[in-house]
Amino acid sequence: MNVQNIPRSQKDVKRAFVPKLDAFLFFDYSAIEVRLLAFYLAKGIGDRTLANEINRGADPHRITAQGLYQRESVSDEERQVGKTLNFSIIYGGGTPTIMRQLGVNFKEAKRLLKAYHDTRPGIKILNQSIAQTLDMRGYIQSLYGRRLHVLESHKALNALIQGSAADLMRDSVVRVNRILYDNYASHIVNIVHDEIIIDADRNEITTLVNTIPTLMGNKIVEEFVSIDTDCEISYTNWAEKEEYNGT
Repeated sequence: MNVQNIPRSQKDVKRAFVPKLDAFLFFDYSAIEVRLLAFYLAKGIGDRTLANEINRGADPHRITAQGLYQRESVSDEERQVGKTLNFSIIYGGGTPTIMRQLGVNFKEAKRLLKAYHDTRPGIKILNQSIAQTLDMRGYIQSLYGRRLHVLESHKALNALIQGSAADLMRDSVVRVNRILYDNYASHIVNIVHDEIIIDADRNEITTLVNTIPTLMGNKIVEEFVSIDTDCEISYTNWAEKEEYNGT
């Protein structure tokens, strides 16, 4: 079964997955694409604005929305627009993408895109820098040095962030698996996107919750921006996971 494509809302299928030991532990990167964007802005062109927002615990999607609407107070719906713009830029989207995702006309999509770049001017500079590297070398390199051969320069930023996120996840899986294999009864049973799922022994849960997030970090990135992971748990089945609260 391709568990990558099980819809988030499809609980009946997920109820079929139960732990063989005592519980499932779910370790999921928190907004890793936005954090990697902040890293490349800071390291690549010296723009630490987004990294500083994240490091001080601010909501970058809300800050983006404040720039889009030119006011301090924005609604949750307007924050969602900011979030959509942040991810649209990461994924290489332009005006047509914004029109489709937000259901707005061409004029409004253009306005939002301009307001976005006015709010985060470093994005265009970073895009230009990455495109120049791609044109000069014919490839760009991910966080771990893997060569990414991108055919269209406007997709280079997306390839860089997605490629780096994928490499980070692979590195984390190797490190987590090595620690578990050598020291614990608990073991990895699944990987879904940027989430590691562990079948955990009850006596090891507290130690794993404290240990696994440190193995999912990256020292180079964390010189500029924090990497956070969310932890959820289920003692019954995959569908009934909830935030881990230490009990």
